[in-house]
Amino acid sequence: MTLSRWTDNSENSMEEILENMLNYENWLTPEVDPLTNDDLRYHVHKFFEENQMITLNNQEFTYNYIEYEYERVRPGEETNEMRSSRIYSISGYIIIYTDGINTQCITDRSGNDGTKTILRKLNNYNKRLELTSNPFRIDEDMFTWMIYRVLNYSEDSLDDESRLVLQQIIGFKGSTNDRLAEVKGTGNRIMNLLSTLAFLFENEQVSFIKPRINYENETIEISLDLNGTIDIDFETYVGNYIMRQDYEKKSIVTLITFLEIIPKILTSYHNDKEKEDTPWSIDEKVCFFTSIGESIQEKIIEKIKLASSEAI
Repeated sequence: MTLSRWTDNSENSMEEILENMLNYENWLTPEVDPLTNDDLRYHVHKFFEENQMITLNNQEFTYNYIEYEYERVRPGEETNEMRSSRIYSISGYIIIYTDGINTQCITDRSGNDGTKTILRKLNNYNKRLELTSNPFRIDEDMFTWMIYRVLNYSEDSLDDESRLVLQQIIGFKGSTNDRLAEVKGTGNRIMNLLSTLAFLFENEQVSFIKPRINYENETIEISLDLNGTIDIDFETYVGNYIMRQDYEKKSIVTLITFLEIIPKILTSYHNDKEKEDTPWSIDEKVCFFTSIGESIQEKIIEKIKLASSEAI
């Protein structure tokens, strides 16, 4: 499920933003079905009657979960008598949260102009800068570093104050959109190295990576791409909140991911680049690639010798 993060610059409080979204009957001009003249559906629902509180990274946040659905007339199909072709529905959810000063939201869509249009409609905004996309800054080098960490330090925590482990890489892809078998720190190391080598050299650019992460009592599979878009696989999630209602689980796991897990991974990556003892650098990356090649070459030579001895 693709997720994007947005910042609300309206200077309204979270409570004021919610109140405005829910009281849409006061400002909404309903869109009309061109054939029947019926008002098209528009609905916004807040799931938590009272705003919830959660403490993450030593900061208390207030949050709520909203689902929306509204209908639109499909361009070019205004006169089509079949309603399913004439009318289409837009739906999704929003997790809105604040630290008491700034208000942001996470929604189940990519961080593009189409999503911005939807969020502006739901908030009845008409100025350009009231909502701005706020993606994570991720680069390809970090993806390589994550593979390096999984292969060489799969049991080491990325964070000193909590247990945060990159357990394995479930999949990743590049310009050819090829998916690759998993890479993990345990099991057959040669198979892991072959998978890594094949991928890194057959694709011009790694654009997407999906790690499985152990964080305290949570096991979460997330996807990160170079646009800063995040995807959380709630179907494979295991942890303290697995038995909660779907909206509760999505709210808490998403906030933990966005406000603790990913920031801590980014911090660890940048700290590794700056540390004095064997920092993550171009030289270290070259050594990493070289070690992969050498390990595979040694295994090939071993197999050749074995095959030669059997032939005698």
